[in-house]
Amino acid sequence: MWKKILIGVAVVGLAAAGVARPWRDAPGDVVPSGLELPWMWQATVDMDPPGRASMLVGGDTIGFNGTDIFDSEGKIAVVGRGGDYRTLLNGGWDSIVAGEDVLLSPDGRRVVRPAVDQDGLEVIDLESGASRVYPAPDLAVAAAPTQAPGWSGPVAWAPDGRSVLAEVYAGDDTHLALLDLETSAVAPIGDRILGWTRRSASRAAFAPDVRHIAVSSGTSVMLVDRAGEAAWTTDLGDRAYLGGTGAFSPDGKLIAISQLEGCLDRCDRDALAARRWTITYLDAVTGAVVAGPAFPAVTGSAVRVLGWSRGRDLVVLRYSPEDGAYREAIDDGSVQGWNDTGWYETGHVTLQSLSPGGEARTLLDPPDGVLTMDVAQDLLQAGAFGGAVPAANPFPARPIIFWALVPIACLGVILVPLVFWGVTVIRRRRAL
Repeated sequence: MWKKILIGVAVVGLAAAGVARPWRDAPGDVVPSGLELPWMWQATVDMDPPGRASMLVGGDTIGFNGTDIFDSEGKIAVVGRGGDYRTLLNGGWDSIVAGEDVLLSPDGRRVVRPAVDQDGLEVIDLESGASRVYPAPDLAVAAAPTQAPGWSGPVAWAPDGRSVLAEVYAGDDTHLALLDLETSAVAPIGDRILGWTRRSASRAAFAPDVRHIAVSSGTSVMLVDRAGEAAWTTDLGDRAYLGGTGAFSPDGKLIAISQLEGCLDRCDRDALAARRWTITYLDAVTGAVVAGPAFPAVTGSAVRVLGWSRGRDLVVLRYSPEDGAYREAIDDGSVQGWNDTGWYETGHVTLQSLSPGGEARTLLDPPDGVLTMDVAQDLLQAGAFGGAVPAANPFPARPIIFWALVPIACLGVILVPLVFWGVTVIRRRRAL
């Protein structure tokens, strides 16, 4: 009997340490069909690189944010294709968003994010754990000539993974710039950008040819080339948005637009949850409204287009509103703080696939507490979904684990003797 117990303890110990997964297969080169929440002390990417990733995940559980007492910082979980969960620590930025503030490269090998504790963009290799920080750009910004510009954060990866579109700030102004990751050259894109607080997921999208970019500015969308020259500008009004970073169709001819049917002003949680979103299109050559594939409408507070699967289906992230969410009137100045796809406004997300003339199919419905996601484009475009659910093993762990284990151990030192004492007393009484 004791031998069996010891063997069981050993197996459990090995599984907990991440050495064995007797009940769980690694997803492989496929997006998992489910997720587990990360541990607060989950090992970081630089401690133990996970290799190529299938997705990035963020949220508001203790595993993502720590506690107010200790380890209070935003974390993004990197889900490796080998089944490992690793984290990116982002200082005190609790509300950091996977897919908007931290972006996974198209091949899943790298991430880009704002550098922690310094002004720059950081690109991290998930296979080696090494990182490179690109310093503030040397650009002359006409609106603020006396203020040195800096990187605000990434906006979109180029499809070939060789460059990143990013925000540049100078004073109160925000601009776009294209960063070449091989040469470190920075090229300004267009003029000052207006009204990005409307919807951060709709800032820009690369065309498949890598030479053109759709950019949102206020209620308008414009097509620019890599030199920043605009080909056209189209006003979408208050109820339509650039679909997301995956808005361009695979052939580059269409740009997906998220069109709102439902509450726009003074919306409570129920009204936000009842919103319907349909996909309309702009012609990528002219900017004119054109017909395209008829996808089913999606109900939720927001929808973000991640890309096209197998050249046919549209993969989107569906947003549900946070409890107590309320959107002020559009003409109220406070609405500038509202973001349809923001961390604070979101209560849950689901990954869905839309088929032309068909229905929305759920690809991944994560546990409660997951608010943000990003998916590797190579897997998305291949339609590689439905993989095994990886185990968020507690080891290897960051040293912060001792802050959690020490109180438990101290409690055990007190409780275990009391339990044995109580059992002994009860047995003696029964024996009398």
